[in-house]
Amino acid sequence: MSDRPASLFAVSIAAVCLAIGVIAWRLAPSAAHAARPAEPRFTEWRDNPFAAGVPTEAAAYNEAASREAEAAAARVARLWVEGSLRGTDLDGDWGTWAGDRLQPGLSLRRRFDYLLTGTGEVEPAELRHWIEQQLTLERGIDAARQVLDIWDRYLSLQQRRFETAWKPEDPASWAGVMAERSKVRRDVLGAPWAQAFYADEERDFAALAARRSAPSTDAAAVPPSLLTPDAARQTPELQAARSAQFGAEAAERLRVEDAAWARWEQQLADARAALQAIAQRAELSEPQRAQARIDELARRFSGPELQRAHAILRSVAP
Repeated sequence: MSDRPASLFAVSIAAVCLAIGVIAWRLAPSAAHAARPAEPRFTEWRDNPFAAGVPTEAAAYNEAASREAEAAAARVARLWVEGSLRGTDLDGDWGTWAGDRLQPGLSLRRRFDYLLTGTGEVEPAELRHWIEQQLTLERGIDAARQVLDIWDRYLSLQQRRFETAWKPEDPASWAGVMAERSKVRRDVLGAPWAQAFYADEERDFAALAARRSAPSTDAAAVPPSLLTPDAARQTPELQAARSAQFGAEAAERLRVEDAAWARWEQQLADARAALQAIAQRAELSEPQRAQARIDELARRFSGPELQRAHAILRSVAP
């Protein structure tokens, strides 16, 4: 009888060990039950790098970079809600396409120039994110890459410093100015895109330089003072001289145009002074100062004039 408790105890110990072994075996990793690594996540409008093809870094983002790009695009979108582009429509378009290939055309430069008027409120990198997002949604990632390639080159061109200074009072020097700029444009953009973006501008500039450089042979040439007098010379005598030279109707049109131009110049001068005053307000943080500049321009200008004023005055020191 004394051996029975001992045997029962041994059987219990064996059962416990067997149970522990079964549990350990079930919990041990195996080829069939190995833990799957976390799968990468991608935004719905960008390429999955595991799909067919090899996406570039600009197309395949990890989640953090994707969120940053989305936030940058959202900041650009606010330009049409509460920024300097409020009340305006996109100028130009995303270019001319032959199938899925982007063709050189001036309309794309107009779109770029329109967007660049928002610099100062947003960074060029944020504009780039917005362009990428819009093109990817509208035409696909390959189209976005093509447009962004031209955007990067165009932005690089805007940041170039030229060696030949333009002297408005010396038309004979203009040929050298244009030769340098034309060469740089073709070096940076490539000849087809430089031709599409700047052909009309370069032709008009060359014609103006030729007219200004040629000696005048017209004895009845119109005195420049009749066409572009300073504001102090808007007198009855000037109006009478214009009427004698051009006729009363043309003289009146010139008077109206001069008055409108003088008002515009005064508006710009007043706005420039106001922006400089904002720049000197030490109590404002940088975001507050930027918002104050936006509000000040929106108070003084509207519609297309707001866009023009922003482009002209963005060089005012922040």
